[in-house]
Amino acid sequence: MNRGSEWRIWDLHFHTPASYDYKDKSVTNEEIVNELVSNGVSVVAVTDHDIIDVQRITELRNLGMPKGLHVLPGIEFCSELGGSESVHFIGIFPDNADLESIWTKIQGQCNLTKADIEKKGGYERVCCEFVKTCNLIIELGGIVTVHAGNKSNSLESIKNHLLVKQELKQDLLSRFHPLLDVGKPEDADGYRKYVFPDIKFSLPIIMCSDNHNIRDYQVKERMWIKANPTFEGLKQVIYEPDERVRIQTTMPDDKNIYQVIERVTLDEDGFWKGTILLNPNLNTLIGGRSTGKSTLLKAIAAVHGSRSIDSDDFVMKHISGVSVQWKDGTDQIGREIEFFKQNYMHDIASDASKTSELVENIIRNKDTSGMLSRYYNHINNASKSITERMFSLFQLSKELGERKKELMALGKRDGVVQQINILKDKVQELQKASKITPEQQALFDASLKKLNELKIEVENADKDLKIFEKLLIVTPFDSTFEERWQMDKLSFRLNQYDLLREFKNIKLRTEQEFTALVRKYQEDTIRAKNELIEQCRIIKESESFVNGVKNIEGNKELKDINDRIIAEEKKLSQIDQLQSVVSKIKDESNKLFVEIVKQHCSIKSIAEDVKNQLNISYDGLTITVNLKHHRDNLQSFLEDRLNLRGSERQEYLAAIVRNYDSDNTTYAKDLLKKLLLGELQLKNGYEALNVATEFFAKSWYSLGYELFYQGDSFKQMSEGKQAFVILKLLLDFSEKTCPILIDQPEDSLDNRAIYNELVTYIKKKKRERQIILVTHNSNVVVSADAENVIVANQEGSDSHNRDGLRFQYVNGALEFTKSRNLEEPSVLYSQGIREHVCDILEGGRDAFEKREQKYGFK
Repeated sequence: MNRGSEWRIWDLHFHTPASYDYKDKSVTNEEIVNELVSNGVSVVAVTDHDIIDVQRITELRNLGMPKGLHVLPGIEFCSELGGSESVHFIGIFPDNADLESIWTKIQGQCNLTKADIEKKGGYERVCCEFVKTCNLIIELGGIVTVHAGNKSNSLESIKNHLLVKQELKQDLLSRFHPLLDVGKPEDADGYRKYVFPDIKFSLPIIMCSDNHNIRDYQVKERMWIKANPTFEGLKQVIYEPDERVRIQTTMPDDKNIYQVIERVTLDEDGFWKGTILLNPNLNTLIGGRSTGKSTLLKAIAAVHGSRSIDSDDFVMKHISGVSVQWKDGTDQIGREIEFFKQNYMHDIASDASKTSELVENIIRNKDTSGMLSRYYNHINNASKSITERMFSLFQLSKELGERKKELMALGKRDGVVQQINILKDKVQELQKASKITPEQQALFDASLKKLNELKIEVENADKDLKIFEKLLIVTPFDSTFEERWQMDKLSFRLNQYDLLREFKNIKLRTEQEFTALVRKYQEDTIRAKNELIEQCRIIKESESFVNGVKNIEGNKELKDINDRIIAEEKKLSQIDQLQSVVSKIKDESNKLFVEIVKQHCSIKSIAEDVKNQLNISYDGLTITVNLKHHRDNLQSFLEDRLNLRGSERQEYLAAIVRNYDSDNTTYAKDLLKKLLLGELQLKNGYEALNVATEFFAKSWYSLGYELFYQGDSFKQMSEGKQAFVILKLLLDFSEKTCPILIDQPEDSLDNRAIYNELVTYIKKKKRERQIILVTHNSNVVVSADAENVIVANQEGSDSHNRDGLRFQYVNGALEFTKSRNLEEPSVLYSQGIREHVCDILEGGRDAFEKREQKYGFK
């Protein structure tokens, strides 16, 4: 079951009873294999002291292979370096090497024959020259590992002068590029922090069991290597020391099983058949032109309902024969994936509106403080509030005008008061001949005044009672509230029913309480009104009032004057009431005026807060917010609605347009005032209320976004770099962890961006999400260290598939190498993955050489 380079547990320092210091020589090879397998070990290097036990290693291989245990041959040496605690190092050799020949050469050149060892006084006294032996290991096709860190017999045992010690270590590390075998995970920190920066390259850091008794097999921590379980796989840790080896308990780069595609099964006679196993990390699809690379990728996307594939696309005719199984064991269609079709990033980068939409969505998602959401909510709420208040303001303005007309019709208050006083003086003259005393007249006048006041109160009570009757048949709640705020659409189990139920309960209680409250006020008003009526009756029946009425009725002139006084006092009361109403209207109008202007201007001030506070930075990407004033839109709006005949009107408009951004409060106040007072002449079809509402409910600003990568403005970048930045935006700021399918991303990028940016980025991103990527660029495959390479082929005259299928695929790890077999008719199975990469991809061979020689290793 081949899915390319996979994480497995390796042990590259392991002894058998062939070592002179093994604890229990009775241990069998079966015990060794069984115990290693039970501990999850997939690859073991047998590294006995100063000996290669060819027969034992062969037997261990034969026993281990059926159980998934791969055995590499090796040998541990003791060097002359390090003084009393000599430095130990190991040679590990290819699994297909001629072990008899290798062991013979080592015995001869390192003086490890039985006679040599006896002559030296036994294995404890054997010492091999470090440089000479390492050269021999490499010459024989092997790899060197050396004890390092605080482990016993470590490279750090070299006790020479500090400077000499450093120079010697650097020389040894640079010359032989050994794997550093440390005793504990913490030992790696010093190398990564100090040594590697000094020597300008990294080396693989490994940690092994150094086991001398399989019956007590223990490791301080597991060592995982991501590679085929072969010597060629082991070599990959030298090329990718930071990517291919980890020391930790659990499997590295572990992803959720429901977010990893396990395999793709193809089953359509004559078209394609077979199963392609996928790696959880980076899967690259390669092949010549029209070999089915993009077809397979689009088929995976189409099965899961990607909208990026047209319904008439060629692949849609064949997806019925495509099955995608996920790591959780299901083949459920419609699972979430992200599919970026060919030129997808370029299409976004070249369209300013698409780029802006992408950036804005990112800012919305990353705005954990909710500042942006509050800003847009504020705009919506302010717009609604301004619309409602503007209508109320113009209604009040209209009502104010009507009340002022009523006041003018009633006359001036001072004149009415003066007229009342004149009439009262005449009454006093007439009363001198009256039958009632001045005291009785004064008492009557007071009663009459009180009676008039009570009648007005009764009239006011009747007005209120009519309002109460209306309030009893309406609800204080907006009938569209539930629907407008989608309370019935809540889906989270804790919210789904409870909030709506609680709201309805609150609504019912509130309506009941409100009705009860209105009834209480209604009853209190009726009771108070009845008391007023009773007071009126008492006054009318009082002796002083009855006598006064009789006196007036007996004197027609006095009666007429009193009637006029009553009329004028009623008029005065109406004037006072109207003036009170006018005063309240003015106060409410001024309040609404101020609130409208304040809300209108607050949109800009809150936008400025967003601009100053909401900036996002991540991994070289920076998104800043800017504020744009739409001056042209404002000018067009006013030009379309205002009558601009005459230079004075034109200058007024120009002043607003010119100064609104710098002093929007002043110019907003002036515009609203003139619209309210009708001082601006509008074009036909426009009304002051509508113009004011449109102007003030609208924001004449918008938020814009400036994008930077590594300090460079997005607008100034090359198209290729822009496309790469779009890819980073799509992935870095996404909360998704589902598989990513990308079709030939390099088509949108320039060569420099591919090698310097894309490769590094993919190596990082594949740890987080499964990637399936079509490419024809060797750097994307080799330099990004693809775990699984899928090679595609279309049946042709010189490129045959098995069983005559139109499309066929093979997959495997980069380290799978096999020279071309000219006897194999199928092009896909005729050679290894490495060879396919070199043949198919331009610069493939160079990419491998560059990768393998970056540390001088061949």
